Amino acid sequence: MGRPLARAFARRCVIATAIFAVGALALGEPKVITFPSIDTHTSADDSSQITFSTSSSSSSSSSTDDFLIASTHQHHATALLLDSADDEAIHIAARTFAHDIYRLTGVSPSLYNDSLPHDVKTAIVAGSASSKLISGLHGTDYADDLKGKWESYDVREVKQPGHGLEDSLVVVGSDRRGTIYALYTLSEQMGVSPFHFWSDVPVRSRPAIAFSHGKKLSHGEPTVKYRGVFINDEHPALWSWAAQKWKVKWGEPALLTDMYAPWFEMMLRLKANYFWPAMYASMFDVDGMDTYPGFPEQPLPGPNQVLANAMGVVMGTSHHEPMARNKPEWDRGQQGPWDWTNKDFLTEWWTYGAERAKGKETLFTLGMRGDGDMPLTGASNKLVENITATQQGILRDVYDTDDLSTIPQMWCMYKEVAEYFINGLEVPEDVSILFADDNWGNIMSVLPPGKEHKAGAGIYYHVDYVGMPRAYKWINTINLAKTWDQMSIARAFNTTAIWIVNVGTLKPLELPTEHFLSLAWDLDAWPINSVDTFLSQWASREFGDEVSDEVADIMSKYSMYASRRKAELVNSTTWSLTNYEEAERVLGEWEDLSERAGKVYEGLDEDTKPAFYELVYMLVLGQVNLNKLYIAAERSVLYSQQGRNAANVYARQAVDAFFEDEEITEKFHSLLDRKWDHMWDQTHINWNSWLEPVKDIMPPISFVKPNQPAREGIPIPELGYGVISNIRVTHENSQGSWPGNTAFNCPRGEHCGVPSLLPMDPYGVQSRWIDVGAAGPRSVKWKVESDKWIKVHPSHGHITKDASHDVRLRVSIDWDNVPENKDEVTGQFFLHATDGSNVTIEVPVRKYTVDKDFTGFVQGDGYVAIEAGHLVRNQSKGEYAFQEMKGYGRTRSGVEMFPMTTQNFTVGEGPSIEYDFWTHPIDTESDAGSDAKSDDATVDAEVTIQIGPTLNFLGVNKTIAFAFQLDDSSPTIINPVPTEPLGFASDRPENKPVAIGAVPKDWIDIVKNEIRDVRIPVKLAKSGGKHTIKIYGMTTGIVLERVLVDLGGIRSRGYSYLGPPESAHVTAK
Repeated sequence: MGRPLARAFARRCVIATAIFAVGALALGEPKVITFPSIDTHTSADDSSQITFSTSSSSSSSSSTDDFLIASTHQHHATALLLDSADDEAIHIAARTFAHDIYRLTGVSPSLYNDSLPHDVKTAIVAGSASSKLISGLHGTDYADDLKGKWESYDVREVKQPGHGLEDSLVVVGSDRRGTIYALYTLSEQMGVSPFHFWSDVPVRSRPAIAFSHGKKLSHGEPTVKYRGVFINDEHPALWSWAAQKWKVKWGEPALLTDMYAPWFEMMLRLKANYFWPAMYASMFDVDGMDTYPGFPEQPLPGPNQVLANAMGVVMGTSHHEPMARNKPEWDRGQQGPWDWTNKDFLTEWWTYGAERAKGKETLFTLGMRGDGDMPLTGASNKLVENITATQQGILRDVYDTDDLSTIPQMWCMYKEVAEYFINGLEVPEDVSILFADDNWGNIMSVLPPGKEHKAGAGIYYHVDYVGMPRAYKWINTINLAKTWDQMSIARAFNTTAIWIVNVGTLKPLELPTEHFLSLAWDLDAWPINSVDTFLSQWASREFGDEVSDEVADIMSKYSMYASRRKAELVNSTTWSLTNYEEAERVLGEWEDLSERAGKVYEGLDEDTKPAFYELVYMLVLGQVNLNKLYIAAERSVLYSQQGRNAANVYARQAVDAFFEDEEITEKFHSLLDRKWDHMWDQTHINWNSWLEPVKDIMPPISFVKPNQPAREGIPIPELGYGVISNIRVTHENSQGSWPGNTAFNCPRGEHCGVPSLLPMDPYGVQSRWIDVGAAGPRSVKWKVESDKWIKVHPSHGHITKDASHDVRLRVSIDWDNVPENKDEVTGQFFLHATDGSNVTIEVPVRKYTVDKDFTGFVQGDGYVAIEAGHLVRNQSKGEYAFQEMKGYGRTRSGVEMFPMTTQNFTVGEGPSIEYDFWTHPIDTESDAGSDAKSDDATVDAEVTIQIGPTLNFLGVNKTIAFAFQLDDSSPTIINPVPTEPLGFASDRPENKPVAIGAVPKDWIDIVKNEIRDVRIPVKLAKSGGKHTIKIYGMTTGIVLERVLVDLGGIRSRGYSYLGPPESAHVTAK
């Protein structure tokens, strides 16, 4: 029993707002916890008076009388009073809350049931609104408003509440979880992270903790009723970790109550309430029981099931595991096939599951899919409707009721079941419809506008996935702004009965998991562009105020960079080595994050470093190293084809990065006496199919013989053949190398002309690169000569065999000295080496001008590229307008029409945004777009509107849309998402039969690339000048990322993943 409150503490404590550390903040909640700085002094009238100061509000200067929860100095912790008749889950949470106070202050509060010792004059009183304890308090009439509500709570100070108390902090919940959430919200504000166990966030000691006088912590019903997580794909990481941690023998269950107790605590701290358990090799409701020689004859709940209910967690099973039974139970005890020809046994088998779950809070999964996450044999709408009717009959019998609305049930529209729904599947009114995303974070359906469904509808979402077109399990690749957008769509269309997220093995997906659950709890707390606020509050809670802004920015950029393409899809050819310096830009961005994260890590105290490594640093290190590996590997291949000795340098760099990946993993596994050994065992390098390889595989690399110079065969001086060269010269936008000929120097591979850079102009990229590198055993000197208006830096140097002096030259133009009266001119660049190698490269330029009155983006290098957020005019229509979502997409942001509603504007009648751009006069004989068709006045061009990978979620025959207008042409309706479905991968001979579901036919490329390119052919005047692209909003769901206008410059350059950098912007003079 804790020390009773001293009489001195019954007196009012004098508190002055002043100097101590800023209080922790429960994400999205008002701050009510303060941390007083207590000083004891002797006064003439009261030697026991306690004076302490707090930073409850950094801007406040008023004195307050905060409610003291605990004080290390006084060895005091305020007692907790509970109702003995309240649910067991409240008592478990109260004990955990008391332990939280102990970990923070070193003092344990005493816990009492129903009454208090006479000398206790202050207490924390906690209970459900309907409990006898709360109902009997004075001054708590407000608690009546909570009765009958779902998971709501109120925390406030109440004077003279009864039970002999002079002061109290009353914690009341509408039900058991409402009370639990209130307690854990206080814990979070006191400094106990929901991830104190799962991510090792330290609990930092506090000399005193208080509740701010006059404040109230309250929350009404959550946005989403059932907010869940799904442990899935737990092999090899979670299962191997648990098996080792709890010394489980092969073949025995590894995920038992020792693991699930901290798991359920974490869920409740995150305000989740619904759980699908691991099911690869686990039987949640059976594991921990003696199952030899078979399952218990009576349907007895196992220890995991008992624990979940005791702690207040609603249990369910995954989308293909109906009636509260895991698939491994079927694998172990099946009799006959898993299809409806085995109706009698399946009915008996499902009845066992329902009886076992009776009395335990359960949300039953209904329906039936095929064995092994496949379509059901012989499935039709009528068949699966009959199966669900049978399952509901079981529930009526087991629960002895005709009112099935009292029994939570859901039917998941996953993969092929989504097609059944589109084709008219009837879902009973008392069964929640659980729609699924496409496994890649794109919602496929919402509750059809105008349709009422009594049990509501929800979303099954993924931050981890195993399946087509590529499994992704290794690392966090989730764009938080996209998650906000998709879940806001679900909320806007009243699809809020259930949100559940597939979290894989949780680590290292803690951040997107918490973000998803925060949105589910209270989406109103997180409006548009709230991701940065969320990240700042998250970083402050986990790592401290001092680094919160820096860490928030690191993880905001991480969210964008990592989501551009799943790590398992990145390979040696993802980033272009020749166009737009894409590989250099991508790797540079990652290296910058790594450097910044490293500085934060080194500045943290030792107790915080493990959490930062797990939640931030190892993710950044893993990503930068993976990209370094692939880029180095591809350089080795390209450079070997070009005859460059540097191929060997990058081959070795790739090998080093391959093994560095193992070192990063081992650093994580070795933390805290190997607490997380095996938790990052997931393979992730060099996948060659949709499913993971059994081990990481080194991607292809190439070596060359450095002592062998580049040769060209039969010497024919007139053709430049036969040169034995110790250098290779390569340039931007080409895989060729010089002197001489290679297969990449021109289409024929021989008799190639003088190499040429792509045309340069004042508004394009301001320099081109040319590489000079070693290609033989000799060290050689080189120098450059060029037309005087061509600037080359450096202009001379020397090359050594080991490629350590290879150099990238920058070629730029002195526009003031380009020959006058010539809008188009070609200069030359001459490189001479001391081994006799000579290379000439042409440098064509176009000298364009822009009207001085023009403001906007200007064509350069044969294209215009504009980030969607850089619009010039934004015209609203009533309450509808476009808004920018920061951090959305692959490069900067997304622009979408808000609010999200069923509104479908007539073309040209909705809100609009505009982009002004300038094109130069076009000469199809010499311009970069010379392959374009043209007439006397116009030339063909292509506008690409890049939008996010959103799907047609509005229902059958309802497509998302926008309208496009160029200059004075009529607006054109654009329906960017095909209505033709992809169907099953088995329809395509190159793939094995895998259910895909009702996704559009272009889905595979769209989700791989995380972008949809909407290509619109247009005609532009050859005379050039100002143009305007106008985008009209028509439906919710279109998120614009970039606007590209290609006059041949993009097409002529060929492949790059992210496309060109944004074009130059000018302002009227």
